[in-house]
Amino acid sequence: MKFTVEILSGLCNVLKSFVTALSMGEANILPRFDAHFDADYREILDDSLICHNINEYGESFISARLLILKSEEEHQTDLINDAKALGDHPNIRNKKLAPLFSTKTIDWFYDRSLICDKVFNRIMYGISKIKWRNEVLSEVGRVSQNFEYPLLSVQVRTWTHQFDPPNCTSIRDGVVRDYNFETYKNAIEQFLNSETPPKTIFLTADVDHVLPEYIEYLKDYDVNVVTYTQPEHVTQMQYSAATMLLASKCDMLVCCRLSTFAECIWWFGGCRAKTIPVF
Repeated sequence: MKFTVEILSGLCNVLKSFVTALSMGEANILPRFDAHFDADYREILDDSLICHNINEYGESFISARLLILKSEEEHQTDLINDAKALGDHPNIRNKKLAPLFSTKTIDWFYDRSLICDKVFNRIMYGISKIKWRNEVLSEVGRVSQNFEYPLLSVQVRTWTHQFDPPNCTSIRDGVVRDYNFETYKNAIEQFLNSETPPKTIFLTADVDHVLPEYIEYLKDYDVNVVTYTQPEHVTQMQYSAATMLLASKCDMLVCCRLSTFAECIWWFGGCRAKTIPVF
Protein backbone atom coordinates (compact mmCIF):
# COMPACT_ATOMS: atom_id res chain seq x y z
CA MET A 1 0.00 0.00 0.00
CA LYS A 2 1.19 3.51 -0.80
CA PHE A 3 0.56 6.44 1.56
CA THR A 4 0.59 10.20 1.13
CA VAL A 5 1.04 12.30 4.24
CA GLU A 6 -0.96 15.52 4.31
CA ILE A 7 0.10 18.57 6.30
CA LEU A 8 -2.47 19.65 8.87
CA SER A 9 -0.16 20.55 11.77
CA GLY A 10 3.41 21.45 12.69
CA LEU A 11 6.69 19.97 11.48
CA CYS A 12 7.23 17.24 14.05
CA ASN A 13 3.61 16.10 14.11
CA VAL A 14 4.00 15.64 10.37
CA LEU A 15 7.36 13.89 10.76
CA LYS A 16 5.87 11.41 13.24
CA SER A 17 3.10 10.66 10.77
CA PHE A 18 5.59 10.37 7.89
CA VAL A 19 7.89 8.05 9.84
CA THR A 20 4.95 5.76 10.63
CA ALA A 21 3.88 5.68 6.99
CA LEU A 22 7.43 5.05 5.74
CA SER A 23 7.88 2.26 8.27
CA MET A 24 4.96 0.40 6.67
CA GLY A 25 5.96 0.72 3.02
CA GLU A 26 6.02 3.34 0.29
CA ALA A 27 5.09 6.91 1.23
CA ASN A 28 5.42 10.47 0.05
CA ILE A 29 4.30 13.83 1.36
CA LEU A 30 2.27 16.71 -0.01
CA PRO A 31 4.70 19.65 -0.22
CA ARG A 32 2.37 22.38 1.03
CA PHE A 33 -0.86 23.04 2.83
CA ASP A 34 -1.16 26.80 3.10
CA ALA A 35 -4.43 26.85 5.02
CA HIS A 36 -2.66 26.15 8.32
CA PHE A 37 1.10 26.63 8.07
CA ASP A 38 3.43 28.40 5.70
CA ALA A 39 5.46 25.23 5.28
CA ASP A 40 7.07 23.82 2.16
CA TYR A 41 8.52 20.36 2.62
CA ARG A 42 10.38 20.68 -0.68
CA GLU A 43 12.78 22.90 1.27
CA ILE A 44 13.87 20.09 3.59
CA LEU A 45 13.14 16.71 1.97
CA ASP A 46 14.62 15.02 -1.07
CA ASP A 47 12.45 15.28 -4.16
CA SER A 48 11.93 11.49 -4.17
CA LEU A 49 9.77 11.88 -1.04
CA ILE A 50 7.50 14.59 -2.47
CA CYS A 51 4.07 13.98 -4.00
CA HIS A 52 4.08 16.01 -7.23
CA ASN A 53 0.67 15.27 -8.75
CA ILE A 54 -2.51 13.22 -8.42
CA ASN A 55 -0.89 10.21 -10.10
CA GLU A 56 1.57 9.94 -7.22
CA TYR A 57 -1.07 10.26 -4.51
CA GLY A 58 -1.60 7.25 -2.25
CA GLU A 59 -3.92 6.65 0.70
CA SER A 60 -4.32 9.82 2.75
CA PHE A 61 -2.29 9.51 5.95
CA ILE A 62 -2.75 12.08 8.72
CA SER A 63 -1.77 11.47 12.33
CA ALA A 64 0.20 13.06 15.16
CA ARG A 65 1.34 9.78 16.70
CA LEU A 66 3.88 7.02 16.24
CA LEU A 67 1.24 4.41 15.59
CA ILE A 68 1.39 0.79 16.75
CA LEU A 69 0.44 -1.89 14.24
CA LYS A 70 -2.24 -4.45 15.09
CA SER A 71 0.38 -7.13 14.48
CA GLU A 72 2.55 -5.58 17.23
CA GLU A 73 -0.20 -5.25 19.80
CA GLU A 74 0.66 -8.36 21.81
CA HIS A 75 4.31 -7.31 22.07
CA GLN A 76 3.92 -3.66 23.09
CA THR A 77 2.73 -2.43 26.49
CA ASP A 78 0.14 0.33 26.32
CA LEU A 79 1.86 3.47 27.63
CA ILE A 80 -0.99 5.53 29.01
CA ASN A 81 -0.46 9.22 28.33
CA ASP A 82 -2.36 12.49 28.56
CA ALA A 83 -3.71 12.09 25.03
CA LYS A 84 -5.69 8.98 25.98
CA ALA A 85 -8.48 11.35 26.96
CA LEU A 86 -8.33 13.11 23.59
CA GLY A 87 -9.45 12.19 20.10
CA ASP A 88 -9.75 8.84 18.40
CA HIS A 89 -7.64 5.78 19.05
CA PRO A 90 -5.90 4.90 16.89
CA ASN A 91 -5.16 8.51 15.97
CA ILE A 92 -5.57 8.35 12.20
CA ARG A 93 -7.75 10.72 10.18
CA ASN A 94 -8.38 8.23 7.35
CA LYS A 95 -10.66 5.69 9.07
CA LYS A 96 -10.15 3.27 6.21
CA LEU A 97 -6.69 2.69 7.68
CA ALA A 98 -7.80 2.38 11.32
CA PRO A 99 -8.03 -1.46 11.29
CA LEU A 100 -4.27 -1.60 10.60
CA PHE A 101 -3.46 -0.04 13.96
CA SER A 102 -3.72 -0.80 17.66
CA THR A 103 -5.37 1.56 20.13
CA LYS A 104 -2.22 1.30 22.25
CA THR A 105 0.07 4.34 22.44
CA ILE A 106 3.77 5.02 23.06
CA ASP A 107 3.91 8.79 22.59
CA TRP A 108 5.38 11.18 25.18
CA PHE A 109 7.58 8.55 26.83
CA TYR A 110 11.39 8.74 26.79
CA ASP A 111 12.43 5.31 28.03
CA ARG A 112 13.77 2.83 25.48
CA SER A 113 13.06 -0.10 27.83
CA LEU A 114 9.32 0.61 27.45
CA ILE A 115 9.41 0.19 23.65
CA CYS A 116 9.42 -3.40 22.40
CA ASP A 117 12.09 -4.31 19.84
CA LYS A 118 9.55 -4.98 17.11
CA VAL A 119 8.11 -1.46 17.33
CA PHE A 120 11.49 0.19 17.88
CA ASN A 121 13.07 -1.47 14.84
CA ARG A 122 10.14 -0.58 12.58
CA ILE A 123 10.17 3.08 13.59
CA MET A 124 13.95 3.24 13.16
CA TYR A 125 13.46 1.80 9.68
CA GLY A 126 10.98 4.57 8.90
CA ILE A 127 13.41 7.20 10.15
CA SER A 128 16.22 5.73 8.06
CA LYS A 129 14.13 6.26 4.91
CA ILE A 130 13.91 10.03 5.36
CA LYS A 131 16.27 11.81 2.97
CA TRP A 132 17.15 15.38 3.93
CA ARG A 133 18.16 18.07 1.48
CA ASN A 134 21.78 19.21 1.54
CA GLU A 135 20.70 22.65 2.78
CA VAL A 136 19.62 20.98 6.02
CA LEU A 137 22.53 18.57 6.34
CA SER A 138 25.14 21.27 5.68
CA GLU A 139 23.77 23.32 8.59
CA VAL A 140 23.89 20.27 10.85
CA GLY A 141 27.49 19.63 9.85
CA ARG A 142 28.53 23.27 10.28
CA VAL A 143 27.03 23.77 13.75
CA SER A 144 27.88 20.34 15.15
CA GLN A 145 31.58 21.04 14.62
CA ASN A 146 31.29 23.03 17.85
CA PHE A 147 30.08 20.01 19.83
CA GLU A 148 32.32 18.27 22.32
CA TYR A 149 30.82 15.15 23.86
CA PRO A 150 29.11 14.21 26.12
CA LEU A 151 26.43 16.51 24.73
CA LEU A 152 23.35 17.73 26.58
CA SER A 153 20.57 19.12 24.42
CA VAL A 154 18.09 21.43 26.12
CA GLN A 155 14.84 21.96 24.24
CA VAL A 156 12.81 24.75 25.80
CA ARG A 157 9.12 24.81 24.88
CA THR A 158 7.31 27.94 26.04
CA TRP A 159 4.21 27.36 23.88
CA THR A 160 4.44 30.99 22.66
CA HIS A 161 5.81 30.39 19.17
CA GLN A 162 4.24 32.47 16.40
CA PHE A 163 2.37 29.41 15.10
CA ASP A 164 1.04 28.34 18.51
CA PRO A 165 -2.60 29.14 19.35
CA PRO A 166 -2.73 32.38 21.39
CA ASN A 167 -4.40 30.62 24.32
CA CYS A 168 -2.18 27.53 24.16
CA THR A 169 -1.01 27.60 27.79
CA SER A 170 -4.49 28.22 29.19
CA ILE A 171 -6.27 25.37 27.39
CA ARG A 172 -7.20 22.63 29.88
CA ASP A 173 -8.17 19.70 27.66
CA GLY A 174 -6.42 17.00 29.66
CA VAL A 175 -3.01 18.15 28.40
CA VAL A 176 -1.35 20.88 30.48
CA ARG A 177 1.08 23.04 28.51
CA ASP A 178 3.17 25.16 30.86
CA TYR A 179 6.61 26.74 31.01
CA ASN A 180 8.79 27.59 33.99
CA PHE A 181 12.50 28.48 33.91
CA GLU A 182 13.21 27.01 37.35
CA THR A 183 11.83 23.62 36.33
CA TYR A 184 14.17 23.47 33.35
CA LYS A 185 17.07 24.77 35.45
CA ASN A 186 16.57 22.03 38.05
CA ALA A 187 16.57 19.35 35.35
CA ILE A 188 19.72 20.77 33.71
CA GLU A 189 21.49 20.81 37.08
CA GLN A 190 20.87 17.10 37.54
CA PHE A 191 23.06 16.45 34.50
CA LEU A 192 25.61 19.16 35.34
CA ASN A 193 26.11 17.61 38.79
CA SER A 194 26.21 14.00 37.59
CA GLU A 195 29.27 11.74 37.57
CA THR A 196 29.65 12.30 33.82
CA PRO A 197 28.56 15.88 33.19
CA PRO A 198 28.17 17.27 29.67
CA LYS A 199 31.05 19.07 28.01
CA THR A 200 28.67 20.87 25.63
CA ILE A 201 25.10 22.09 26.02
CA PHE A 202 23.15 22.66 22.83
CA LEU A 203 20.49 25.15 23.82
CA THR A 204 17.37 25.62 21.70
CA ALA A 205 13.95 27.18 22.31
CA ASP A 206 10.74 27.83 20.42
CA VAL A 207 11.31 31.58 21.01
CA ASP A 208 14.82 33.06 21.08
CA HIS A 209 14.11 35.70 23.72
CA VAL A 210 14.27 33.13 26.55
CA LEU A 211 17.79 31.99 25.66
CA PRO A 212 19.74 34.80 27.45
CA GLU A 213 18.35 33.71 30.83
CA TYR A 214 19.80 30.23 30.31
CA ILE A 215 23.10 31.54 28.99
CA GLU A 216 23.46 33.81 32.02
CA TYR A 217 22.71 30.92 34.38
CA LEU A 218 25.17 28.56 32.65
CA LYS A 219 28.11 31.00 32.56
CA ASP A 220 29.20 29.84 36.02
CA TYR A 221 29.65 26.25 34.84
CA ASP A 222 32.62 24.78 33.00
CA VAL A 223 30.58 23.83 29.95
CA ASN A 224 30.53 24.94 26.32
CA VAL A 225 27.12 26.44 25.47
CA VAL A 226 26.12 26.34 21.79
CA THR A 227 23.05 28.14 20.48
CA TYR A 228 21.73 28.20 16.93
CA THR A 229 19.66 31.05 15.54
CA GLN A 230 18.26 31.19 12.03
CA PRO A 231 20.82 32.35 9.45
CA GLU A 232 19.63 34.66 6.68
CA HIS A 233 20.25 32.08 3.94
CA VAL A 234 18.22 29.37 5.72
CA THR A 235 14.42 29.13 5.56
CA GLN A 236 12.29 28.60 8.66
CA MET A 237 11.62 25.00 7.66
CA GLN A 238 15.31 24.29 7.06
CA TYR A 239 16.21 25.93 10.36
CA SER A 240 13.64 23.88 12.29
CA ALA A 241 14.70 20.60 10.70
CA ALA A 242 18.40 21.33 11.25
CA THR A 243 17.77 22.29 14.88
CA MET A 244 15.95 19.02 15.55
CA LEU A 245 18.71 16.97 13.92
CA LEU A 246 21.44 18.87 15.79
CA ALA A 247 19.70 18.29 19.11
CA SER A 248 19.28 14.58 18.29
CA LYS A 249 23.06 14.10 18.50
CA CYS A 250 22.80 14.36 22.28
CA ASP A 251 23.78 11.91 24.99
CA MET A 252 21.49 13.68 27.47
CA LEU A 253 18.26 15.56 26.91
CA VAL A 254 16.18 18.01 28.91
CA CYS A 255 12.95 18.65 27.08
CA CYS A 256 9.26 19.37 27.26
CA ARG A 257 7.57 16.00 27.63
CA LEU A 258 4.53 17.01 25.57
CA SER A 259 6.46 18.48 22.65
CA THR A 260 6.55 16.47 19.42
CA PHE A 261 9.75 18.39 18.61
CA ALA A 262 11.30 16.79 21.71
CA GLU A 263 9.97 13.39 20.69
CA CYS A 264 11.61 13.67 17.28
CA ILE A 265 14.89 14.73 18.90
CA TRP A 266 14.82 11.59 21.03
CA TRP A 267 13.66 9.19 18.32
CA PHE A 268 15.91 10.54 15.55
CA GLY A 269 18.78 10.11 18.01
CA GLY A 270 17.97 6.41 18.25
CA CYS A 271 16.25 6.69 21.67
CA ARG A 272 19.68 6.56 23.28
CA ALA A 273 19.69 9.89 25.15
CA LYS A 274 19.19 9.78 28.88
CA THR A 275 16.23 12.11 29.23
CA ILE A 276 14.65 14.28 31.88
CA PRO A 277 11.28 15.36 30.46
CA VAL A 278 9.60 18.29 32.20
CA PHE A 279 5.86 19.11 32.53
